[in-house]
Amino acid sequence: MRVLEVFDSLQGEGVWAGVAMTFVRLAGCNASDLRLACLAWCDTPQSWRRDGGTDTDISEIVEQVRQSGLGRVCLTGGEPLLQGESVESLVDALQHVGVLVHVETNGTLPLPDGLRPDWVTVSPKPPVHFIDDRLRGMVDELKVVVDQDFVAARVEMLAADHPSAAVCLQPEASRLAETGAVATATVMAHPGWRLSIQLHRVLGIA
Repeated sequence: MRVLEVFDSLQGEGVWAGVAMTFVRLAGCNASDLRLACLAWCDTPQSWRRDGGTDTDISEIVEQVRQSGLGRVCLTGGEPLLQGESVESLVDALQHVGVLVHVETNGTLPLPDGLRPDWVTVSPKPPVHFIDDRLRGMVDELKVVVDQDFVAARVEMLAADHPSAAVCLQPEASRLAETGAVATATVMAHPGWRLSIQLHRVLGIA
C-alpha cells in the first residue's frame, strides 16, 4: 500500500485529543475529484497524490506500530479508504496483534466489507458535507471543520443521521479568531457537542 509516513504523536483533534498513538498516513485523496472546499485549507496537501509516498508491505507497517509500543494507531490521509482492500488487510493484521485501530475518513466512501475498526471518525467536507449512507451505524465521531461558510443546520442534520456519534467542531486555523468564535457559540447552543482545537498546532508537534 502507498504510505506517506508512520510516526508517533499525540492525537491533536476530536474525542481522542491528547492520547498517544501511532499515525499511518496513506497516500491519495478524492477531494479534488469531488471538488470539495477543504482543498482551500487542507493542512496535508502532500497526501493528495495517489502515487505519493512509498509502496510499503503491510507486515512492515505492523512491525513499526508494534515497536512503538503505544498500542493504538490512527489510519489517516488523504482519504485512506481509497486503498480499501489494503486498509482492510492492515486493520485485520493490527488487531490480530492487539493494536486498537482508528480510521479517519471524509465519509464519501463506505467501509470495505468486513472492515471493523475500533473507532471511526468521519470528517465530512463542505460544501455539501456528504456522508455515504452505507456508513450509518458505523460512525463513532463526526468532526466538522468550521470555516467561513459553516452552517450549523448541516451539522444538526448529520447528527440526526448518526445519533450515536460524538460531534466535534473544529475551527479552521487560518481564520481562528473568526471561526473559533463561531464554533464556540455553536457548541454553547448545542451542549451535547464539543469544541476541538488542533492540539498539535498549539504544542508545535507533528
